Formats: sequence, C-alpha cells, structure tokens
Amino acid sequence: MIKDPSAGGTGPSGLSPYELLAPAGVTPWTSHKDMQDVSFELLARHLMTPVTQQAWDELRSVRRRLLVDLMLYDVDLAAELPAAVEDIDRALAAEPEPDAPQDGTAVPAAGLVDLIRFDV
Repeated sequence: MIKDPSAGGTGPSGLSPYELLAPAGVTPWTSHKDMQDVSFELLARHLMTPVTQQAWDELRSVRRRLLVDLMLYDVDLAAELPAAVEDIDRALAAEPEPDAPQDGTAVPAAGLVDLIRFDV
C-alpha cells in the first residue's frame, strides 16, 4: 500500500497514524491483536505522547482503522469512474425486474402491503 498524497494525516503534524507509530514498529500489516498492545511498546520507548496516543486510538478500533487504511489507496476517480459506471450498468441489466415473478410464487408489489404489519 502507498499513502494517498492528497490525504492529509489526522494529527497536528499532518502525518498519518501509521507514520506517527512507525518508531514502535506499526505498519499497515500489523495485526489487530498486535495493535492492541502497541501502547506498551510506546510506553517502554518513552514515545507515548498525546499525538501518538491519538494515533493509536485511531488504529486500535477496527472501524476507525479501516477508514485510515482507505486513505492508503491512491485512486484516480476520473479514470476509475467510467469503468465503475459500466460495471454497475452491466449488473443492473442482468437483474430481473423487481416486480416480475421468477417462478410464479413471487408476490406482486401491490400485494406486499397486505403482508406488512406495523406494531405501534
């Protein structure tokens, strides 16, 4: 993976969490289990600062780490978008109409209202 040059870091220094935690051995390939113990390495090396703690907080949560990892991909939207639109159009063309019964057992959309029940 390479860092997207247009993606700024989250810290005041403009560095990504991986760059801030690199002295503790953190890379994008560091496992989630190992990431949980990075704080001990930061403390042992006297590297635990508010900035590195924030970087560690961003990477120890799976949800937040995925967002940080997303910024590691340099994507040229102008070049990728036409191919993506073609793929979506092809996939939509291959799908049957939503109201068309597949095997005679499907309920038409108008009949769905009778099947929906709201408990208020």
